[in-house]
Amino acid sequence: MTECQIFLIHPGEKQTDDEKTPVFAQVYPIGRDEFQAAGVNGYKAENRFDVWAEEYDEQPELQFGKKRLTIYRTYGVRADGKIELYAAERVGNYGR
Repeated sequence: MTECQIFLIHPGEKQTDDEKTPVFAQVYPIGRDEFQAAGVNGYKAENRFDVWAEEYDEQPELQFGKKRLTIYRTYGVRADGKIELYAAERVGNYGR
């Protein structure tokens, strides 16, 4: 587990119109079972990000370093007040 800053993103019409919210997150690697389950739905699972639930506003994407990832699944709110965000890259010929 590492802790870093990520940006939760509400996409705009253009990338310059995106609404980015900086938050601190605990970052965990994805396990094999989660990776396979995400792959069935066309995602290449990357990481799980734990953020405070009140900071998450149903944003569909996040930026981790230079990578822009899709939030494909959430879990929580847990007893500690955090929500788990599962993020991945899309794979295949989606959007054609």
